[in-house]
Amino acid sequence: MWSRLIWFQQGVPRFAFITWLAVRDRLSTGHCTAQWGHAQYCLYCGEPDETRDHLFFACPYTFTLWLKVTGNLFGMDQDPDWDTTITRILIGHYDRLTFILLRLVLQVTIYYIWRERNERLHNHVSKPVEHIVRLVDKTVRNRIMSTRYYLRPRLQGLMQRWFGAHDT
Repeated sequence: MWSRLIWFQQGVPRFAFITWLAVRDRLSTGHCTAQWGHAQYCLYCGEPDETRDHLFFACPYTFTLWLKVTGNLFGMDQDPDWDTTITRILIGHYDRLTFILLRLVLQVTIYYIWRERNERLHNHVSKPVEHIVRLVDKTVRNRIMSTRYYLRPRLQGLMQRWFGAHDT
């Protein structure tokens, strides 16, 4: 069932691949590297045990990012629990455009969280959450535009739905 979350026409292969690794719990988080004798704390908040579930989205930094990039797409209070988030996306009753956007924003967010984590680990460079929010937003907008949604009746309104999710 989780394959619907990863493989869809509007997805981007590099984002889908990282999401696939995350869903399968195969990213080299601190929890995994501890088995090799190299424990890693969360580079965002200092949590001693960096797990997939913590990184996506129990960590205060990443949950703040997630709340900002999803806007009102969920239409309900969000939970920082990984399994709850994935389940809500997969079995929630969303219109077609919202379902596309939720999957896309999940993939893009996971990708940028993982990339920022590796920047912090290897280059000792960190960005504020607002910078990552802008990256995710720009990437989603660029992907929407590249689908030529305005020429496809089933995708018309995709950009409007994205902008509408972030009206405050």
